[in-house]
Amino acid sequence: MHFIQAKSILSAKNGMNIYRGCTHGCIYCDSRSDCYGFDHRFEDIAVKQNAPELLEDALKRKRKPCMIGTGAMCDPYMHCEESLGYTRKCLEIIDKYDCGVAIQTKSARILRDIDLL
Repeated sequence: MHFIQAKSILSAKNGMNIYRGCTHGCIYCDSRSDCYGFDHRFEDIAVKQNAPELLEDALKRKRKPCMIGTGAMCDPYMHCEESLGYTRKCLEIIDKYDCGVAIQTKSARILRDIDLL
C-alpha cells in the first residue's frame, strides 16, 4: 500500500474510487487491464489520501444532488479500509450533501457503515 495525492475523485459520471488496485485477485477482473495505465503492481494499493477533501469540494460545486457509484474498479472495503476509514468518511460527506450512493463490494466490512446506508 502507498499513499498518493489525487487530482480528482469523481469521474464524469460520478464514479468514485478511493483506492486504486485491489488485493482480491479475481481472475475475471477487468480493472487489471493495461488500458487503465497502472504504474505499479495491481495488488499494491494506491490510497488517495485526499479523497474526502476532493469529494467535499466536488459536491459543493454540484447544482443538485446526484448518485455516486463506487466499487466498479476497486473494492471500497478492502482490508486497509478497516484502519483508514476513507470510505466511511466519504459516505458521511455524501450523506451531508443528500446524494445517493451505489456500492459494489465483496466484503462484509460494508456492515460497519450500515448506519449511514
